[in-house]
Amino acid sequence: MEYGASGKILKVSQLDFLAAELKAGKVAAIPTDTVYGIAAVMRNPAAIEKIYSIKKRPKNKPLIIFVKDPHDVEDFVEELPPFGIELMERFWPGALTIIFSAGEGLPQGVTAGLDTIGVRMPDNKLVMEILKKVKEPLAVTSANISGKKDLTNAADVERELGSELDYILEGDIKKSPGVSTIVDVTGDHPSIFRQGVIKKKQLEEIVPGISE
Repeated sequence: MEYGASGKILKVSQLDFLAAELKAGKVAAIPTDTVYGIAAVMRNPAAIEKIYSIKKRPKNKPLIIFVKDPHDVEDFVEELPPFGIELMERFWPGALTIIFSAGEGLPQGVTAGLDTIGVRMPDNKLVMEILKKVKEPLAVTSANISGKKDLTNAADVERELGSELDYILEGDIKKSPGVSTIVDVTGDHPSIFRQGVIKKKQLEEIVPGISE
């Protein structure tokens, strides 16, 4: 497919339009601080279902939630443990995904039937601008067929997924030095689910004795 032939490519100058379309239930590929991601409004079950269909993603794999502000987390988690609050204050925006106990009312597809939800505030000005305009958290996953290589530019996304997506936003990927660290704060004491850019030593400044 010749670049732009799908008619779904959007420029950064069209963020207001994109935000309105996302709020209306559309699904779009957007550049993040790691790879291109597929995004939809978190509380739209039909849009969430479409993400799984586009990716051919197994239904037992949950999505990640992007928020514009730590306070947004209060609206969809069961509780905010003190360590969770401290970790958000110290490392957000940035490469830390925090697993919380999921609150009620989230679409089944977001959590994949689990009682937990992973949340991150990305260190990417473009994504943050989208979140501010949409005024709702976004459910996000990598823009690729499940199990295939990650895509890092709009042309590749259009070629691979253009027929399925509603829109593809042009933009540069802010190269990350690695994957996000994942910390689970649902237990009695936080634990490291995956160590990435943020190391255990840094986490121990907030959570002494954090386990792996």
